[in-house]
Amino acid sequence: MSNHQVGDKEFWNYQFQEGKSQEEFQTAYYEAIYEVLQNYKQYSVLGHLDMIKRYDTYGDYPDSKIMDVVDKILRCVIADGKGIEVNTSSFRYGLKDLTPSTEILKRYLQLGGRILTIGSDSHKMEHLGYHIGEVRGILKKMGFKQICTFERMQPIYWEL
Repeated sequence: MSNHQVGDKEFWNYQFQEGKSQEEFQTAYYEAIYEVLQNYKQYSVLGHLDMIKRYDTYGDYPDSKIMDVVDKILRCVIADGKGIEVNTSSFRYGLKDLTPSTEILKRYLQLGGRILTIGSDSHKMEHLGYHIGEVRGILKKMGFKQICTFERMQPIYWEL
């Protein structure tokens, strides 16, 4: 599951961000994800957790400013027995950090999060598996031991 719009307004065309300060749209984005998680449980992995960073023309927005709501999101995901995705498209988009950020990933691990997938967000053949090996190494250095694939919505664990 991932959130690509809020209130029928897309991020990629900047309709959602229009008329809002950086703080307003960043906060609203994460709050919308939390609200969805409260009402929808038929998913295995939450993907694109901090995707809004890709569409933030203001520039970097510190994770510390949204960490309270991210913390609620991560706690909900873990309590529901679900996982999160690390998306390697951050390399393609020239972002300065992983998606979600290393700070968010470290917090997920601290909270006991263990269900973790890696996706390359491949919309073209040449992006298939993009930087997955590199991300595996980064996750291992962070302290993650395993990643998951899924079969019939059940995690299958693989050593890093």
